Amino acid sequence: MDFRRANGEEQKRIRMQQIIDATAALYDDIGYDKITFSKIASRVNFTRNLLYHYCSCKEDIFLLLLLQDIDNYVTDAAQTFTEEVKDVDAFCREWNALWLRHQRMAGLFSIVNTVILKDATEEAHINFRAKMHASFLQLRKVVHLLFPTFTGKKAYQFVEYLHMFALARYPASLEYKQIQHIPVYPHVGHGTNPFADEFIPYIKLILQALTENV
Repeated sequence: MDFRRANGEEQKRIRMQQIIDATAALYDDIGYDKITFSKIASRVNFTRNLLYHYCSCKEDIFLLLLLQDIDNYVTDAAQTFTEEVKDVDAFCREWNALWLRHQRMAGLFSIVNTVILKDATEEAHINFRAKMHASFLQLRKVVHLLFPTFTGKKAYQFVEYLHMFALARYPASLEYKQIQHIPVYPHVGHGTNPFADEFIPYIKLILQALTENV
């Protein structure tokens, strides 16, 4: 790709999406830590100065990528779950499958507060918080559809508890370590297990706690 500085809002939007896509490809290839601003510029055949016209740092780009991945996750949830839950076991398996369809989101989300936001610009940070909040409001609407007896507070708690557990445990899962090329030593400690082994029972536990006094 050979780019010049874009003129006009639509051209800028297209360029920005190309930058996000290139960053996503780099993340899939080499992981977050090895990505530099220069490597992103090289991937889209930009000079560093031209890339600075669109973004101030790699962290700002990753926040945009994560927002995009969150939107895709919420859209997937809305398309996957379209009616009230009748079979809890099937629902838990399907939500685990949903999560594993969006592993880049999970990986980035697990480092957003400890790594990415530390060096992001204030503008990008505020934009991320606002848009993430809006996306998860949509996810809570999906939860209301699935569990009509839930109050607004319970729908909020389901989403919050689910993701707090998932984001804490996903980086220790077999799936994450395979994607990140982290060695697995099954004979040490408790070993490394598939994500579903812990996530599915936890979803059931949350539902049991939230439905006891509905």
